Amino acid sequence: MHSKTPRGSETYIPVVAIMLGAACFGTLPLFARTLTEFAIAAPAIAFFRFALSALVLSPFLVVRGPAARATVWGLAGGAIMGLGWIGFVVALKTLSVAETGILFMTFPLFAIGFGLLFGERPGVRGLLGAGLIVLAAVIVAPEGALDPSGALMAVLAALIAPAAYGLLLNIIARRVHTLRPVSATGAIAMGSVLVLGPIVATLPLDAVLPSQPVAYVWLAAFSAATALVPQLVYVVFSPRIGAVRTAMAGSVELPTMFLVGAIAFGEPLGWTHLTAAALIFCAIALTARPRASAAP
Repeated sequence: MHSKTPRGSETYIPVVAIMLGAACFGTLPLFARTLTEFAIAAPAIAFFRFALSALVLSPFLVVRGPAARATVWGLAGGAIMGLGWIGFVVALKTLSVAETGILFMTFPLFAIGFGLLFGERPGVRGLLGAGLIVLAAVIVAPEGALDPSGALMAVLAALIAPAAYGLLLNIIARRVHTLRPVSATGAIAMGSVLVLGPIVATLPLDAVLPSQPVAYVWLAAFSAATALVPQLVYVVFSPRIGAVRTAMAGSVELPTMFLVGAIAFGEPLGWTHLTAAALIFCAIALTARPRASAAP
């Protein structure tokens, strides 16, 4: 039986969709910084990120039958990701948006590493693409910005998120694809809420519920833009292209963070940022189409 080479639309539409979803993820620093200014604690910010998705999609959870196992995988992936985003928010208190974004862009390496455990081999192009993305991140690193002697704990906290994200991409691509998108996304969001809920419950009320009404508008937009919408996109399209190619397409998140940092926080953009963005798009182009022998 001969394998077919995927048609252009079958190959590139998922990649473009993942890129758009990743652009939504790239707005996270804007919301995280703004919500922190409302004196909301980092675990609470991470909790509210997934709360809307969990609330809206909970009726679609599959808790019985053969598909229940996939739900458990989704819950586990969401729990791990929820803890990872606490580290991301904590790191933003010490590091700039660009610096935190640089560290987060190690997630393709984690996706490849965890992918081996899930039976996905990255191939030469996958490894080259991951290398280009990490190189892009290194290029934009300010001199001495990530010196461990100055911000070791912030750096370690920031690395929790890409590790968790790399694992979650593999779970989405290989373990929850048997569920409907709304069911899989709901399971992931519920996993985050379940693991973050007890942590949030230990916090003072004023560190969880802001006093300014406008903060709740930000929270709703935050949850929709950085969780509900892009996670649905990932759940639909990631199983079609695998965790490694999803990680490559998802790297467009870094240029988005550059724009957020420049527009919202006045962080300067230079030729290094343009070079990094070019490398990221080269990595996406390199890995956008699978090998001819690969299954669609």
